[in-house]
Amino acid sequence: MKPFLVSRIRSFGYAFRGWWHVIRTQQNAWIHATVSTAVLIVGLWLGLPPRDWAVLLVTIAMVWAAEIINTAIEAVVDLASPAKHPLAKVGKDVGAAAVLIAALAAIGVGLLIMGPPLLSKMGNWFGETPGAVRSEATAFKGMEMYSWQIGAGEWQYAILTGTNRNKTLDEVQAAPLDLQSVKDAIREMAVGESLFWVHNVLDTRSGQMVALPFPSETVMHELQEIAREKQVDLYIP
Repeated sequence: MKPFLVSRIRSFGYAFRGWWHVIRTQQNAWIHATVSTAVLIVGLWLGLPPRDWAVLLVTIAMVWAAEIINTAIEAVVDLASPAKHPLAKVGKDVGAAAVLIAALAAIGVGLLIMGPPLLSKMGNWFGETPGAVRSEATAFKGMEMYSWQIGAGEWQYAILTGTNRNKTLDEVQAAPLDLQSVKDAIREMAVGESLFWVHNVLDTRSGQMVALPFPSETVMHELQEIAREKQVDLYIP
């Protein structure tokens, strides 16, 4: 068992030595290292969901693997053909093409995953509302969500367009949704949308504000996770 463990540790040493050789000798690897670090830092700052992290990590690994394989091809070609040869040039060019394709794909993945939330952050810096960078028409007040229980203990919900006034109880309960419909509605929202879970409504019968209840913490957490995956900003008071 000990010889096996020693050989595995030695294998990891060889692998890290090869990786360090690529970083030390290849200028493209310096660029990969800088961009990879920047992507990881920006991703942490944006608070990307786990699914996006999985795609980004696989993409980063793909670019590094392509660069490492290309470096190995160059070393083998130089060893086999010290003198210039047309086929040696083809081998090196094809290896470089693999790195280029991986890098271009990585740029596309990065723009698709990090572009929308980054634009939303930048819009906030310059005093713009999140709606200014969305591809779908949404209200500047965002959307509002309400929850309440009916007589049988069943929970109902409503999602309405935000306004600058308090909604009435009749407005809120006019088009009730079940929990699954709420989940589907959140998944269909634009990236960067703001969804405010509103607690108070106006009861026109009494002329007073009434407080609507919230469902269990389990349900609230589940909706928060769905909103986070969709990159919808769900605000709960």
